[in-house]
Amino acid sequence: MQIQIDKQAVKTSFSKAATYYDKFADLQREIGFELMSLLPKQSKQANSVLDLGCGTGYFSYQLNLFCNDANLTCLDLSPAMLLQAKTRVITNAQFLQADIDQLPAMDREFDLIFSNLVLQWSSRLDLCLLNLKPLFNQQTTFAFSTLLEGSLFELKNAWKSIDNEQHVNQFLTLSEVEKGIKKAGFTKARLVTETRVKKFSNVIAIMKALKGIGANHVHRDSNNTSTNKQLLSRLTQAYQPYLDEDGQYNLTYQVCYAVIES
Repeated sequence: MQIQIDKQAVKTSFSKAATYYDKFADLQREIGFELMSLLPKQSKQANSVLDLGCGTGYFSYQLNLFCNDANLTCLDLSPAMLLQAKTRVITNAQFLQADIDQLPAMDREFDLIFSNLVLQWSSRLDLCLLNLKPLFNQQTTFAFSTLLEGSLFELKNAWKSIDNEQHVNQFLTLSEVEKGIKKAGFTKARLVTETRVKKFSNVIAIMKALKGIGANHVHRDSNNTSTNKQLLSRLTQAYQPYLDEDGQYNLTYQVCYAVIES
């Protein structure tokens, strides 16, 4: 399945969020550590590691420790994110700006490829995975996490009661992820799914959190009939069915973890 993604807009959004991304990225850290826990034991012996979509380098640093100072390539679409990654104490690292859907030629194969909450930004998952195959050796482990359909459904439904614009990213189903992996020619894959629910005090907190990690979608009122205050009031009202018993605003993430071995 192909998803229409404006890569320049994604690049701009994440670049704007780079300096304060870590402040809002608690979910990304939780999922990233869960992904690391699924790595096979031999991954610790990896000599060459690719952090695909490294962001601010938080997990580049963790992988640096986990793999005992292996040669590490930190790749990201956003140059501002890479600048943040370079401020971390990461040894034997090189930094590469590139799109996961248009990878440049690399002069090495990797023992471990790690990608935390990045592949949902791919326009074609199967082609993205296929393009990674030249980077595999006979013992490569590729571990990634991504979001599935049903993520952010509360926010999506709340917006639907206001207009017909798309305010929430489109995500693949589990079946589509499985098909993408198979279509790319990978046969040894283990998939795990889970549901995570984050809680917020109000709609503004939700929007700030999404903006803080560069995943925000700006409302465009084509008729200009509502002020920002009016719009937030309407969105707050539409969100009422998704409050918990304590009045907290739920935001659900459907997460898929995949560990692929060559």
